[in-house]
Amino acid sequence: MLLSRTLVQSSRLASARGTFSAPVARIAVQKGLPAAQVAPFSTSRLTSQEAKQPGAEQPAQPESTKVVLPGSTPLPSSVTPAKTFTYTLDTLPPRQDPLLQFIVNLLMKDGKKASAERYIADMLAHMAKLTNSDPLPLVYEAVELAKPILRMQSRKQGGKTMQVPIPLNARQSTRRAIVWIIEASRRRADRAISRRLAVEMLAVLEGNSSVLSRKDEAHKIGTVNRANASVRI
Repeated sequence: MLLSRTLVQSSRLASARGTFSAPVARIAVQKGLPAAQVAPFSTSRLTSQEAKQPGAEQPAQPESTKVVLPGSTPLPSSVTPAKTFTYTLDTLPPRQDPLLQFIVNLLMKDGKKASAERYIADMLAHMAKLTNSDPLPLVYEAVELAKPILRMQSRKQGGKTMQVPIPLNARQSTRRAIVWIIEASRRRADRAISRRLAVEMLAVLEGNSSVLSRKDEAHKIGTVNRANASVRI
């Protein structure tokens, strides 16, 4: 009678207060202790061994709630990665030829590079119209034909002035050829700079430009003064 009464009381207390579970009442019955002498505990304070038992009651986990501050935009659940930019045929930058850029820089005045680029573009269009071919190889060939290989520099030695031939590197000879072509084009009658340059380039290719005679004259003077090539400048 005493054991059954203790079991009934422990089950009532567990159901009324929610502080005892079935294992607690069972332990109290086995040891013959009243339920009041067993320390009460809630199901959330179960030990790790009792929680691992298959028959043990697991505490209810609260649902996770998202806190959104007032005035802020909640983040999306799935963030899509950013797309990597790749060049295509439509997004490629325009081709810049080094020789054309060299001509633009020598033709430019007062920092007006856009005007010089427009003159060179019109020159290429005019050459393509006159020759019905790609103008860029023609420009390369004209500059190559106008390149000098040396320059003359004066040096005083004793009581006389000597002309000393000095060889030019690739960049120096290219620059001198372009400057000669630009100077020769300014003596032409046409008012448009682009058309004057185009006609001068074609004249160099045909062999009747004053640039070629200027180049031959420089080489002739260098040949005459070749004995002074060993003189230090």
